[in-house]
Amino acid sequence: MCGRFTLFDKTSFDFEMGIDFKPNFNVSPGSMVYIIREDKMIVKIKWSLIPFWSEKISIINARSETLDSKTSFKKVDRCIFIANGFFEWKRENSTKIPYYHTFKQRNMFMGGIYNSTGACIVTRESYPKLAKIHHRQPVLLNLDDFDSWLNNSHDYQCSFSEKLIIYPVTKKVNLPSNNSSDNISKVD
Repeated sequence: MCGRFTLFDKTSFDFEMGIDFKPNFNVSPGSMVYIIREDKMIVKIKWSLIPFWSEKISIINARSETLDSKTSFKKVDRCIFIANGFFEWKRENSTKIPYYHTFKQRNMFMGGIYNSTGACIVTRESYPKLAKIHHRQPVLLNLDDFDSWLNNSHDYQCSFSEKLIIYPVTKKVNLPSNNSSDNISKVD
């Protein structure tokens, strides 16, 4: 599951995004986020998808294994979340330790779905390196995966996930209102 991510540096992106944004070191569910739609337009949308048949259910993550079978994911389109990294928590006894996942000097794109109410991130079973922290991870995409993701022919593979840099960060990231660059600083 991916419950928080960052978007603070557009200089690491491989293309001109044509958008200005305030750096966010703690993007949380319900926030306005940037996605790339199937027409390749970058738009701002709420991170929280409400299925067409509900007014109360709010979804922030969708399992890749159930995208084609769950009614909640009918009447949606594919999108790509734009990020610099994401947070995941590792349970150690009764404590949950936050870890930051990022690429060295490289942007991050996560597969997603959206409708008129909002968007959610698509997850898959974690690759071994990430599984040490959490059993689920976002479907990560390279630029050359965009077309296959957006036209629904992607196989959910993202073996380059093993190149992620993962390290523990401050528990202050647990508070959604804490939007500090300290959130991505490594702690012992």
